[in-house]
Amino acid sequence: MPKVVDHDQRRAELALALWQVIHEQGIDGVTFRAVAQAAGVSVERVQHYFPSKDDLVLHGCRQMVASAVVDHGPPEAPGDPRTAAEELRSLLIGAMSESVDFKIGASVWAAYQSKAASSPGIGAIVTDALAERARALTRLLAGARGRGGREQPAPTSDDRRDALRLAALSEGLTLRVVVGAVRADEARRVIQAEVDRCVNDT
Repeated sequence: MPKVVDHDQRRAELALALWQVIHEQGIDGVTFRAVAQAAGVSVERVQHYFPSKDDLVLHGCRQMVASAVVDHGPPEAPGDPRTAAEELRSLLIGAMSESVDFKIGASVWAAYQSKAASSPGIGAIVTDALAERARALTRLLAGARGRGGREQPAPTSDDRRDALRLAALSEGLTLRVVVGAVRADEARRVIQAEVDRCVNDT
């Protein structure tokens, strides 16, 4: 019986290898050979799934966004304000820690964001992801303030402004944690305090 190959699993494994290369060498350092070596496969295996380096890099960016949506992207704000506030904190803090996995993921996402300024393909993926994150944060903040449920008024401009400020705070502190300028527990406390302030500032 011929061996059944899980092509989605193969692509996922190559994405992990790609992220390792980006973490260590940056996006401009990505080559088929470097990714193949990180994945422990042949160069031909990588080229079988991705005909060009750009295809590989874009796939990795899409995969990173898709993973973030699965892990941290609630589709809508819960009706209970307390639950919405908890999910808001969770979305802002994520898996923030001093772990190697967190630092790799955060540094790779930062590399994609930086490359978005010069790559239209990456730019489209990144800007869409950031816009969706802002919408999710806005829904959760409005819900935490008691006006985000299905039968409640829509989020206000104040909700959108404050959600953007929370996003910027979270993203800035994440970079500081990655480079070791701030401890993860300190960053989490700052974010939690700012969420509490925003939720109560209605």
